[in-house]
Amino acid sequence: MRNKTNLLPRRYFRIPFDRPVDFTILKYKRRYITHLSAKHGPGKGHDLGEDGMSFISQYSLPEDIVVRVVFELPGYGDHHILARVIRNTQIDSGYLTAVQFLNLHGPRKDKLRNYIARQTKESYKFLKFFK
Repeated sequence: MRNKTNLLPRRYFRIPFDRPVDFTILKYKRRYITHLSAKHGPGKGHDLGEDGMSFISQYSLPEDIVVRVVFELPGYGDHHILARVIRNTQIDSGYLTAVQFLNLHGPRKDKLRNYIARQTKESYKFLKFFK
């Protein structure tokens, strides 16, 4: 497990992401948790980047647990991505959970990258190099 004081800096830009997120617990400490595989946790997106996201939910998820996150990118459809919890912080409205995406590459990563670029362009239209 990572020490909270030794967190690595983010490698990718994150954008605000205020959309529904659903997650399913899959593994903890390299063991599948089959008795929880049918349970779904609802959440609300907080931010999104090429290598991860954060969301708010009512559940406190331990670090290093592996979950499947499901969310929709408008114009790109639903995404089902495996992710590892890297941070979980209690806030007023529940728990802010940060996850790092696992094995996300190829066309799925391209769709995510294109969505982030499109949203960034719409947010910063005054920047002329985003034509």
